[in-house]
Amino acid sequence: MRRIYLLLLFLIPLSLLAACSSDDEIAIATLEISKTTVDFKSEASEQSLTITTNAVAWTAQSDKSWCRPSIVGKLLKISVDQSDERLVREATVSVTADGLSKTIRVRQLGYEAAILIDQQAFEVPAVGAQIKFAVTTNVEVEPVLSDWIVEAPKTRSAEMVTTDYCYSVRASILDNKRQGTIVFTEKLPEDATENDVPVSATVSVTQHGLNEYNADTGEDIKGDIKLKVKDGTASSFQGGGEIEKSFDGDYSTIYHSSWNNSGSNYFPITLTYNLEEVSDVDYLVYYPRTDGANGKFKEVEIQYSEDGSAFTPLADKDFLGSASATKVLFDAPVRAKSFRFIVKTGAGDGQGFASCAEMEFYAKNPEAFDYSTLFADETCSELKAGITEADIEKCEFPFFKNLAYYMIKGKYEPEFRVGEFKAYPNPDIQSGTHKTNPYSLLDNPTGISVKANENLIVLVGDTHGYDISLKVQNLDAPESDGFGGVTYPLSRGTNKLTISEKGLVYVMYHTRTLDDAAALPVKIHFASGTVNGYFDSQKHEGRWNELLGKATDKYFDVVGKYAHMTFETNDYRKYAANNGNELIDLYDQIALNEMQLLGLEKYDKMFRNRMYLNVMYQSYMYATSYHTAYNQTTMSDICNPSKLKTSACWGPAHEIGHCNQTRLGVMWIGMTEVTNNIMSEYIQTTIFGQGSRIQTEDMGDVYRNRYSKAWNGIIVAGSSHADFSNIGDDANDVFCKLVPFWQLELYFGKVLGRTPLQQSDKGGFYPDVYEYARNKDYTGMTDGDIQLDFVYNCCLSAKMNLLDFFEKWGFLTPVNKKIEDYDTRTLTVTPDMVDALRHKVNGLGYSKPDVALEYISDNSFELYKSRASVVAGSHATHTAKSFTEGKTEAIGEAITIQGWKNVVAYEVKDADGKLIFVCSGETTPSSTHTFILPLSWKEGFKLYAVSATGDRTEVTMN
Repeated sequence: MRRIYLLLLFLIPLSLLAACSSDDEIAIATLEISKTTVDFKSEASEQSLTITTNAVAWTAQSDKSWCRPSIVGKLLKISVDQSDERLVREATVSVTADGLSKTIRVRQLGYEAAILIDQQAFEVPAVGAQIKFAVTTNVEVEPVLSDWIVEAPKTRSAEMVTTDYCYSVRASILDNKRQGTIVFTEKLPEDATENDVPVSATVSVTQHGLNEYNADTGEDIKGDIKLKVKDGTASSFQGGGEIEKSFDGDYSTIYHSSWNNSGSNYFPITLTYNLEEVSDVDYLVYYPRTDGANGKFKEVEIQYSEDGSAFTPLADKDFLGSASATKVLFDAPVRAKSFRFIVKTGAGDGQGFASCAEMEFYAKNPEAFDYSTLFADETCSELKAGITEADIEKCEFPFFKNLAYYMIKGKYEPEFRVGEFKAYPNPDIQSGTHKTNPYSLLDNPTGISVKANENLIVLVGDTHGYDISLKVQNLDAPESDGFGGVTYPLSRGTNKLTISEKGLVYVMYHTRTLDDAAALPVKIHFASGTVNGYFDSQKHEGRWNELLGKATDKYFDVVGKYAHMTFETNDYRKYAANNGNELIDLYDQIALNEMQLLGLEKYDKMFRNRMYLNVMYQSYMYATSYHTAYNQTTMSDICNPSKLKTSACWGPAHEIGHCNQTRLGVMWIGMTEVTNNIMSEYIQTTIFGQGSRIQTEDMGDVYRNRYSKAWNGIIVAGSSHADFSNIGDDANDVFCKLVPFWQLELYFGKVLGRTPLQQSDKGGFYPDVYEYARNKDYTGMTDGDIQLDFVYNCCLSAKMNLLDFFEKWGFLTPVNKKIEDYDTRTLTVTPDMVDALRHKVNGLGYSKPDVALEYISDNSFELYKSRASVVAGSHATHTAKSFTEGKTEAIGEAITIQGWKNVVAYEVKDADGKLIFVCSGETTPSSTHTFILPLSWKEGFKLYAVSATGDRTEVTMN
């Protein structure tokens, strides 16, 4: 029996080096090879391949001596020696260009029979397609086809040659995939014996069914033509940031104007780009830097020139300092050699700067598909009336032919692929008016996920003259935060985007004003990409299990009325498998109630964007512009509704509270990790009904809780609120600093009812405090000025003279301290500043509170409602007791008080009547109060029980 040899090649598609553009390919370096496999007969011969690269030079080398590559211009010539070997032999040719490397598989037949096929497997769409492959063999072969695969005309020969085969795969009417084959079998000679086994080779064909839409690759859709920039000039630049960096194809390098922007004539800055040749230009795309804000274009005048010297005004464009790539469509094509950008303003400190990652110029491709041949409008989301299968069969664009076929068969599911996307105001608008972090930019999730190097076909309806773009966000960033992503500008009609990085897709449609009646919804059709879906509690009621179950991506968007989160899909399935609606409702509650406490509902200033939360893989939790971020390790708490509404609510409320901190009126230096926790306490106690952190966290036998710790560190010590210490080298505890802020909500909110949950207009004490801070101009004020102005603000909002309260809490205590608080500044409060404040507040004519406001706590606020008198109990006892507080070990006195009622705090005074210690003696309400006095009990010391009204009753000490 003859020995035979069969080789089958899997054809590997060329990698696409792409960045954010609608052009086919954009990369720092490119390298493409016309074929990845080359087959030869046994005789010495040669073949030439086309090499496409933008590298200045490239090399090629073989790992076998019988195979010799050589470079001839843009061609790679591969020569092989004659083979006298029995079996097929193989070599690898490596082609390298500017750091990129690709390989070519070279095979040469021996003298024994063999069949070589250059692509063994095909996937075709339901509508059908042609498939082509090459067969090299030295025997006569006969193909056997599945009945739904039709042979097309071809050239055949019984000699040892390479033959191209072409077959048509018919349209499928089946719901499910079907598998077919093309089997090539050797025709044995007439004298063959039963021991001779014919050579055979199989090509498998998989055709998609109609039950799930499978988009064509879109290779037939021609991207617009990117015009090459030859050179450019800039009137201002920083060394290392020359204008050449803005047309080098690298989106990580940038042009940047001079860092020294102090001169009065710094702006305007003129940038000129010269194309390689005079061209008809339809639009340009400005890509801002992705690693910071400085220099992002704002107001720019754009001019063009046909000869490079005489320039004509083209457009005035305000880029708004946007972080998104912006496509500037011209009213009509312009014939130009050069473009000039006169940058009048840019983002950044001082006067601002000018920067650009890439500036690109495009001509529309004339070989575009005419949607009107099949579809009702440019979104191609439904067939034109009267279209038949025969009409679809005539379509020469496979992508649109396949799309139309699914539609005519009634198998195209438009949910998440076709949508009307509303405009949202740019969150920077309300960030400016509200003096907070900007809320989300991602209010328009699409439910589409994409892969790297994928062609995403986006069909856009009327944009109403607004800039629309897509953002692809890849949160899969180990040891990092993937928030942000790459933006792709869109224009009306067909957009072919080569995706540079995998991720979820969002529509970016933002207006320059809060209310813009002209910004109508835009219809967008995602005709490719993968449907991942999302859950929106406002429109997907009862569909949580269904939509989460269908999710295909690692990440999943969950959208509420006020909040939006993107966490890992498996974490939702693990921790909120059946109650995702409850989960987003809880986050809505956090976001809504923080806005109400800010006074945004009362003053009709509610944020128009959502609060965005995303998973990340660095740090623990944090807040910054446009989002808050949470480590994946926290998901067992914050993705679990039962935990979120109990023990785990503090973290998200804290981070969202950071976003809501009103600068600078409620967040001067030293307050960054303090005043955000007004919100944390409010959510934890008032909204979710949990114990207060500053009340229940055990601070040990001395202080018992944060209230007592704060009373002793600040009130007893007479320290500044900005600079105090406790026993054990424990200084400036931010939770102790929080106490007076929270006491104001306890009294004015919970006792007097001046809080959003108790007022029909959703107003109250803090809503008024925040509104004052939003409206106040703090220009020229120091941090000390702002701290004292907060006191004035609170007096105005309370309509009470709160000077005594704030004096006890150290706000009026002179201080001059350099404070590190993400920034470093000096807080200065002088006696003259305090005197001026006293005069200003006393001039208001308000009365003082008739309660011991400094002692109100979560355990005692009900006593401030009833104003109950102290009810005496047993005598107190004291015994010597050692204690450890921080790094301090000492002997003190264990004080035990039993049976006393209606006490808000216990004070210890020395023989001179000086206050030396204060404690409530508990973390949770109890009939027995205990604490350790951190010094020995001395003759003349007295212990007092303080009532809510400030009355003091001496407690006899045994």
